[in-house]
Amino acid sequence: MLKKIFGTFGTRLLCVLISFGLVIVNTNYFHAEGVGTIGLFVLGISILQIFTSVLGSDSIVYTLPRYDHFQIIFIAYLSSIIINLIGSGIMFIFKLIPMEYFGLFIFSTICVSFYSINMQILLSKKKIALYNICSLMQIVMLAIWLCYFIFIRNHQQVSSYFIAYSLSYLIITIISIIPAIKGTQYKGFSGICDLLKQLAKYGITIQLANLAQMLNYRLNYYIIEFCSGRKALGIYDLGTKLSESIWILPKSISTIQYTHISNCHNDKQYAKKITLAFTKLSIYFALIAIIVLLCLPKEIFAFIFGPEFIEVKPVLYVLGIGIFIFSANVILAHYFSGLGKFKINTIASIIGLIVTAVLGFASIPLLKSLPYLQALTLVGIITSISYTTSCIYSFICFKKDADVTLKDFLLQKEDFYLLQVEIKKTFNRNEEKR
Repeated sequence: MLKKIFGTFGTRLLCVLISFGLVIVNTNYFHAEGVGTIGLFVLGISILQIFTSVLGSDSIVYTLPRYDHFQIIFIAYLSSIIINLIGSGIMFIFKLIPMEYFGLFIFSTICVSFYSINMQILLSKKKIALYNICSLMQIVMLAIWLCYFIFIRNHQQVSSYFIAYSLSYLIITIISIIPAIKGTQYKGFSGICDLLKQLAKYGITIQLANLAQMLNYRLNYYIIEFCSGRKALGIYDLGTKLSESIWILPKSISTIQYTHISNCHNDKQYAKKITLAFTKLSIYFALIAIIVLLCLPKEIFAFIFGPEFIEVKPVLYVLGIGIFIFSANVILAHYFSGLGKFKINTIASIIGLIVTAVLGFASIPLLKSLPYLQALTLVGIITSISYTTSCIYSFICFKKDADVTLKDFLLQKEDFYLLQVEIKKTFNRNEEKR
């Protein structure tokens, strides 16, 4: 397991580094307003992916080992096309996406859906190495295409990013389709209606939580654009990306955690053991990472990302607290998901969303009257409060469900010993293979 974690973590780390390079390119060539436009574009796609995932994507990890593979894949692909087309039209009507890039938006969101389905199938089959390779290749493809348009074609427009974004997902979808469906046998459509009900049952519960969490993460984007404009949104978007990069380790190990707990046949002692260990690791890593990030002088941000982004430092201060606390929730949420207790995650996300919505909308009159930097700081504080309330609820539920105490979350010598043992096992397996 440790080898898989390190492989997934290494892949995510490399992806973060490449993404960091892309952010530098975006900020320097598209500037704050362009970054804000990209943020809205990607946010719209992310929201639609939650709806398409009701019958595919995330729910596949839980349902694929239990039901007919062909029917699950068929439902996932067909539903993603229908939902993306309808959803794109709705978002266009309500002007929730950059209107001038509507065609690219539809194409992109379908490509991302197909990619997500393939990735979840690979994850469900425990093809972690291939999953990591495809994840890495997608971001590499995005970097290659973006550099091609900007530096070779000299097309330094925001549309270059959207085209590169679409192509990267399309290429990896084509590459991953064969290993994803390999071994799938056609058994007809008998019982597909019952399967559809089961997928909807699991998917709606899971994605209701994800939708609430996504809006909890990004509802403030719409509030910022409405109150302070696209440039302010670009600055906040950069602050969000830098802060959330701290989640690289929690998200990496939670991917492995979710897969193993889903297949542990409800062995709660095993689920409790790895969840506690992973939570400790995530918390301490996040603490170190946020301290390092906040110690960087603001001039560095201006030098790397451009003079418009020198004001991102106050955003990091207010977001950093919530990001640090929520790193624990990333692990706790996958504990409940792996055991099929999706309702707890849904409630936690809804609690956070209520906090964001109530405080955010109530602050709109004040936000519109404030200078945009002060407005961004206030929105960041609201976000951190929201993350904290969600994490508190998850912690209370985990404490009750797994029968743990606060002392269990303290890093102990046994944790280091366990880590040492697992590392030795990994090296021994590598030596044996040689």
